[in-house]
Amino acid sequence: MTAGRPARPEDDPAFGRDFGQLRGPLHWPSLTSAEADQALSSLREWVEQLAARFALDTRVIPPCWDRHPSVVETLSALRDHERGSYADSASPTAGIDFVRALHDTRHILTELVSRTGCTPHEHRDDRRPLWHTRSASPASSRRD
Repeated sequence: MTAGRPARPEDDPAFGRDFGQLRGPLHWPSLTSAEADQALSSLREWVEQLAARFALDTRVIPPCWDRHPSVVETLSALRDHERGSYADSASPTAGIDFVRALHDTRHILTELVSRTGCTPHEHRDDRRPLWHTRSASPASSRRD
């Protein structure tokens, strides 16, 4: 045991925050506004640490990442993967599974971010597909 550190990971307060009781993945569309704000706050800290740990470029995670739902959900899924990979019940090889997931996710994030057109100094809102922005409801466009 290192001086100042708990003997067991679960005795460390940080463990409970990040790797404690694991639940299923977070489904962002189901969250209330208040729940989403809280979840985003928690995710923000993790993303900052991830970007620093792995020296991730702004083409992978731009400063405005939290304003793009697809990027938020992708990063949230990666965090869930990391939590599962480093839980007590994880396989001894789960660490490399997380590294592989990070590798795959970097490619996904790079693609998502490239579609936004955001730069380190400028945010651009996501473009909605044309069919999503139509005002007509499916029921009103049906022919009887």
